[in-house]
Amino acid sequence: MTAPIRPASSKAFQREKWIFIPTIASATLAPTVAEATGGTTLDISCMLFDGTARPQKNTNLVDRVRRICDGAVYQQIGTTNYTGGEMLAAFDPQAAAASDGKKAWEKFPAGTTGYLWRRMGIAVATDVAAGQFGDTFPVEFDEPFPTTVGDGEAAENAFLSVFAITGPPGFNKAVLA
Repeated sequence: MTAPIRPASSKAFQREKWIFIPTIASATLAPTVAEATGGTTLDISCMLFDGTARPQKNTNLVDRVRRICDGAVYQQIGTTNYTGGEMLAAFDPQAAAASDGKKAWEKFPAGTTGYLWRRMGIAVATDVAAGQFGDTFPVEFDEPFPTTVGDGEAAENAFLSVFAITGPPGFNKAVLA
């Protein structure tokens, strides 16, 4: 008998990078290094607050219809629903246009479409390189809404922007050269 496999732990703390990529040419949703690091992309990893909702997947399990002769009824896979959420990002309402405090606010006006790309398991400050794996979510953003996060002395200015998943995601795709 073969011994059970115990994979090594893959740490997640400070190892989750999020990049907004306006366009991806590959039909498999695997971005190239140039697409993931180009001048029109925005690495939002250090702009997002912990309260940001990650994309979710929900698949219905449905019971089959019992036939007269059936002594047992089984399930089957039903509809799968991919949902976005609320992006909660840092925002400086008094910052100059195109400055770090306003980049995300300016990048995500209502109707913005593109891709949110997530890389996990590598330190967030590590540059994107060919062969790294990530998940790609086609998205559309709603109008951003200025708000604050935290309480009292820890309160910070932020904005909230709802985003929808608009097509099939691409999971664990290698970055192309």
